Amino acid sequence: MARRTREETLETRERLLESAFDVMSEKPFSCVTMSEIAERVGLSKGAAYWHFKNKNDILIHLVRLLCTEVADSPGMEGGFSDTLGKIRLFYRNRMKRISQNERFEKINVLFQRKLEWPKEVHDEVFIILQDRIENEQRMTERLLVEAQEKGELRPDFSPREISSLIAAIFFGLFVLFGPNPLYPRGELDLTKYTDFIFDAFDKELSI
Repeated sequence: MARRTREETLETRERLLESAFDVMSEKPFSCVTMSEIAERVGLSKGAAYWHFKNKNDILIHLVRLLCTEVADSPGMEGGFSDTLGKIRLFYRNRMKRISQNERFEKINVLFQRKLEWPKEVHDEVFIILQDRIENEQRMTERLLVEAQEKGELRPDFSPREISSLIAAIFFGLFVLFGPNPLYPRGELDLTKYTDFIFDAFDKELSI
């Protein structure tokens, strides 16, 4: 019974988060209400407040969930044996998912509304994003250091600086190529541009 109750609780939270995702990507944050979020999934306002303190709280939890989704890309196995190739594959998979999945477009719409968010939400979301980007940067830095030690890459560059540059480039691509009318979904091959970027890194850094 306790297990079932926990499963039901988690399911209700997920339903509320998905509803908030829809509502908050459709209208200004100031117009969003806990009642509407709950009603869209057949729940009461009281149920929403039982799971979350207020709409600021539900937005922070939503951003944390969505950042996990974005970061949850396929691994680096297969296709490349060299380090830069493995990093290339990681980002190629990431860009392929972003360019082909409507959900990522909606994530971008949500973040385009960030100027409407209260300061406390901004501050908390900044910490969440910073943590995600730094985790990715550390992963890439570790791989670049290992590649230098193996003699795959030049020893005269800073893995920290290059890994920070790579993380910044691909975070920027995600922001730029969201629901942009100049680049309709499916018409822009982000994997091709990922290869273009890593061809340049490979040319400059490989021995």
